[in-house]
Amino acid sequence: MAEIRSQTTTGGSDAARPSRETLFDLLGNARRRRVLRHLLEEPTITLTDLSARIAAWENDTPVADLSSRQRKQVYSSLYQTHVPRLSDNDVVEYDSTDRVVRLTSDPDRLNRLLFDDDSDATETTHRWSRYFFWTATVGSAAIGGNWLGTIPTGGVTTEGLYGLLTVTFMMLSVSFVMAVEGPRILRFLD
Repeated sequence: MAEIRSQTTTGGSDAARPSRETLFDLLGNARRRRVLRHLLEEPTITLTDLSARIAAWENDTPVADLSSRQRKQVYSSLYQTHVPRLSDNDVVEYDSTDRVVRLTSDPDRLNRLLFDDDSDATETTHRWSRYFFWTATVGSAAIGGNWLGTIPTGGVTTEGLYGLLTVTFMMLSVSFVMAVEGPRILRFLD
């Protein structure tokens, strides 16, 4: 197994600054995003502590309640894959002697990439998923009740309810796209 490359640069210089495309590639993995989020809060941490915190987050449990297997799985993937990728691209520095990971990339730049759009999009997506869920639930109940004859719908046929539900979903979908993508579209047009 190749040893993780140790860096001697201190972050922030343009020479050690990874390109935007490289950062997007690195941030394409959820575990690496978690590593960077932890390093933004605590820029220097041992690999053991970092892997325990990520394992706790991924398993939705306190660090003290993690099993040895859960810790080892995350530690191995960080040691073998994720920290080397981040180190090779000058985002972190890894001291193999002390097994310490240190953030070397520009924290402000990482914050913008990790948090600005992500938190708003996640909150918006969760809200809209509830709208879709309740529309499907109420629409299905109305159609089922009409079909069984248990819900009086005032002479509306089951086919009419299907059509109404379809139109409702189409309008909801257009509203969803505009709510989620609208700000990006407007920024692009400016």
